[in-house]
Order: sequence, then structure tokens, then C-alpha cells
Amino acid sequence: MKKSIIPFVCALFLCACGFHLRGMVDIPTWIESITIVAQDENKTLAELLETQLEGYKIKVTEDPSQAKYWLVINYSTLQQHIISIGASTNPRQYQLIMTTSFLLKTREGQVVKPAQKVMATRQLTVNNDRILVSNEEESLLINEMRQDIAMQIINRLSKK
Repeated sequence: MKKSIIPFVCALFLCACGFHLRGMVDIPTWIESITIVAQDENKTLAELLETQLEGYKIKVTEDPSQAKYWLVINYSTLQQHIISIGASTNPRQYQLIMTTSFLLKTREGQVVKPAQKVMATRQLTVNNDRILVSNEEESLLINEMRQDIAMQIINRLSKK
């Protein structure tokens, strides 16, 4: 009897504290159809957002005239800051900072969610002996940051 109650009590405590799996967001029901407006340099982020939104059963259209809402990506920047320098005066560690600004508006131009910024940071350690591996690691970190930015945007859309 006691063995069957313990998992039930643990599950009850987890539910009571508001725990939910990462990535699970309550998207408002009024967002039925949306188009993502982004410049060419932000197309990768736009594709990630499209995939995520479709996963939440939101219709993402290419034609802005058919969408009820427009998600506008104003800009997305990537900065590199040197954190540490090695003995040979070559940079050893960088901090990568990706900042994205977005807003949500209706087809008629009424702003629903004003311009907001989201940010993701990662640290990159450069190994001069394996420069190709370091370049590949940088690409992976940048893709991971884009995914993080996409989830942050969706989280912001879900908040009132």
C-alpha cells in the first residue's frame, strides 16, 4: 500500500508546484493564423519559428494578406566579445550574444505586442590546434542560440 502511494504523492507535488516540461507553452487561441515577416538574413530564424508554431497547431502562411496576425522580426544581431586571451595573445574564449527584436501586429497594422527584445548568450572556447572543430562548434552554438531565441519569442507570444 505504501509503495503505491509514494509515486502518487510525488506526482501530486510536481503538479501542485506548476512544473511542466520545457517547451510546453499555452499559445493563446486567438492566434489562429500568422505570417512571419523577416529580412533575408533572418530566414533561418523565421523557418525555426514556423516549425515551432506549426507544432502548436497555428497556421503559418506565406501570404501576409491571408494571415490574421503578422510576426515581424525587426532585426537579429550576433556579437562576439573576447573573454580571455591565451599566452600567444590569441583570443581563447568568446562570448556570443544574439539579440532579436520582434513585434506582433494585425493585418490592418494595429500593434498587439509592442517591439520586444530577446537575447541568448553562449561561451565559445577556441582551440588553435583544432581550428576546424572550433568553427564547427561555433556554428552549432549559433544554431542552438537561434532555437533558444525562437522559443523565447513563442513564450513571449503566450504571455498577456
